[in-house]
Amino acid sequence: MKSAVFAALIVLGIVGCTQRQGSDIRRGTLMVLVTESHLPLVQQMAVEYQSAFPNSVIQPRGTTTRGAIVDMANDTVRCIVVDRRLNEEERAAMESARLRVVETEVAQDGLAVLVHRGNKLTSISMEELAAMVSGKTGVWNSVPASKLRGPLELCLTGKNSGLYEMVVRHFFKTQGDIPVAAVAPSQRGILEYVATHPEAIGLISFATWLDTTNAACGRWKKDVLLLTFSTTDAQGARTPVKLNQRNIFDQIYPLTYSLYIYTSEKTPGAAQGFSAFIAGERGQRMFQYAGLVPKTMPYRTIQLTQE
Repeated sequence: MKSAVFAALIVLGIVGCTQRQGSDIRRGTLMVLVTESHLPLVQQMAVEYQSAFPNSVIQPRGTTTRGAIVDMANDTVRCIVVDRRLNEEERAAMESARLRVVETEVAQDGLAVLVHRGNKLTSISMEELAAMVSGKTGVWNSVPASKLRGPLELCLTGKNSGLYEMVVRHFFKTQGDIPVAAVAPSQRGILEYVATHPEAIGLISFATWLDTTNAACGRWKKDVLLLTFSTTDAQGARTPVKLNQRNIFDQIYPLTYSLYIYTSEKTPGAAQGFSAFIAGERGQRMFQYAGLVPKTMPYRTIQLTQE
């Protein structure tokens, strides 16, 4: 059924192909669809790219992960930046449309687990979070450390978002839908919801948590706590693991995931140029300075932060 729905979306859009890009990767206009949680960073990269290549115009636009992939399969865009890999159904759709899609892993991020500052919980295990996501733990009474009694309000973005798919399909492999109390329009919306609802718990990307381009986010963070993870080491001792650049790089933070850029052009053009920039030294440094972990560590790497 899911495959049929996706195929229908492809058919609806296949007639609306955009004009082919030119053969020069240093010039031309390119629309880039970006998962909304990483849009501010990709916008900064577009500015840097255009400063290096003044004859280029890069237009990043935020959307859902699923929406970006559907538009690429419809051949209406040549470049997308998303927070998960294409699944088998989506790859089959690309092949059916005879699109040559190039996948490039460009960075790693992590999901932050947020609760209201009034919640006394400071750490959580993957097992505890899995019970909350699945609905097995539906009230805070079941989590004594929280000092709360009411219903647990899980807040996520919608089903077409990479965040929802990562939580449900990748990290916890939940069968069917999960009991989301509040569906936010964006990851910033999750941050706002948790900041204003004492019994809420939410997950957002570390990139969204670190983003300083929105003043409202700074205000909401004052009313939110970022939980550490409680993990067990080889000796059986419980160890707290914070979400930071070093722990993402060392692969010890449990909710770590990769970012990908996909390009689709029959001839070289602006999409390949921008992809090469993001995967190259300047783009990789921008990921690093933003607090994420670049796929290729730039020459003369700076110290990874542990704040």
